[in-house]
Amino acid sequence: MNNISYKENLRFLNNILTTLKNSIIAGYLLRTGSKFTKASLKNRALIAIFLLLILPAGFLLVLIEFADRKELLMYMSLHFSLCIAFCSPIANWLNEWLVNRKLREMNKFCVDLKRGKLNHRMDFFEKNSSITGDELIRLQQNLNWLAHSVARREYSLTKSLTETYKDKEKLNLLSYTDYLTGLFNKRFFELKIVESCSKCISCKTPLHLMMIDCDHFKEVNDQLGHMEGDRLLAQLGQIINSSVRTGTDFPFRFGGDEFGAILVGIDSYRCEQVAERIRLRFAELSIGRSSLSIGISRLNPQAKDPEAEAVRLVETADKALYFAKNTGRDKVISPARI
Repeated sequence: MNNISYKENLRFLNNILTTLKNSIIAGYLLRTGSKFTKASLKNRALIAIFLLLILPAGFLLVLIEFADRKELLMYMSLHFSLCIAFCSPIANWLNEWLVNRKLREMNKFCVDLKRGKLNHRMDFFEKNSSITGDELIRLQQNLNWLAHSVARREYSLTKSLTETYKDKEKLNLLSYTDYLTGLFNKRFFELKIVESCSKCISCKTPLHLMMIDCDHFKEVNDQLGHMEGDRLLAQLGQIINSSVRTGTDFPFRFGGDEFGAILVGIDSYRCEQVAERIRLRFAELSIGRSSLSIGISRLNPQAKDPEAEAVRLVETADKALYFAKNTGRDKVISPARI
């Protein structure tokens, strides 16, 4: 008799399950379950509560009508025992299922921001919802806005820094440039001569220093005027600049009517040719009695101290220059002739 009753109960439960499967509610549950991974936190919680609490309670209500008291007590005891036994695991699972996974994604998103990946954005639970009460979605929206704001500010800061760097380069160039001739000035020469000596000593590269003085420049100023004197200096600067190699050699105005050039990587003979070319091109201007006296000094490849060698180069080039002026002017004195 008990066996027949048990079989009838099983048959009845199977009929209920079949009816639920074909019902509108079951269809809704299946559709909701298929969209669970894209549901919001609130919907996920509702589905979990329904599956873990309401659905088992519904089965118990059905069993009240068809099961005897002992079987009902057994089912209820089993249900509450399972609820108590699985309370902690289910709570951990729900916490992982509903919250921790998204929190890990947010943490990874923040780490990416820290590493400079400012173009990365987070996907929401519900992509079609722009306004929602879900706090996790609000947090995701705020993080995306934070990334957007940081990216815009970084772009603005980078642009400002680039413009500042360009302005700094322009100011540095102006501070190292002689306004009249466009050549480098004495300040640049004092920095570059030591740097060039250090590099050439290390690389065993030839280096020459050329010092140039305009003869009878005071006479040009007195007879033709200071405007003509400035024009003469500007033309001399153009001649020197066009006679040396851009980016390799460094022409400069030392002060007044004294000019010069640092020549790198050429021997004394070629350096003397460059000096003669400058002297002859300036002579073609035929401004008064002006001419050029040029003295050349050569780097000692065995030198140990670049600063001391730079001082020696200047002193030697000055001696060669004044030797040229004291022996008739309008000539080039190279290391081979001293």
